[in-house]
Amino acid sequence: MRLEYIILIILLFGFYETSVKDDIKRKKNREYVYDNLEIGSKIVTYTGIIGEVTDIDGEVVTILSGTFDSISKIKIKKTEVENII
Repeated sequence: MRLEYIILIILLFGFYETSVKDDIKRKKNREYVYDNLEIGSKIVTYTGIIGEVTDIDGEVVTILSGTFDSISKIKIKKTEVENII
């Protein structure tokens, strides 16, 4: 085989590892969050906000975030939930 073909195969494998595989992992995580998100779940958003789900209205999720001194209600989209703790 020529050296160019070997380099091309290595580049394609690297592209698959960095792009496609990460995208598949994100899709599986999103499906897991959609299936298991319920009231009372503790979540982390993509921006790093940590809170507890108090209401789910379609695609809008209301969370409580903060300390005992200052609690905030925040409405976010369901797509912004990164993980369930």
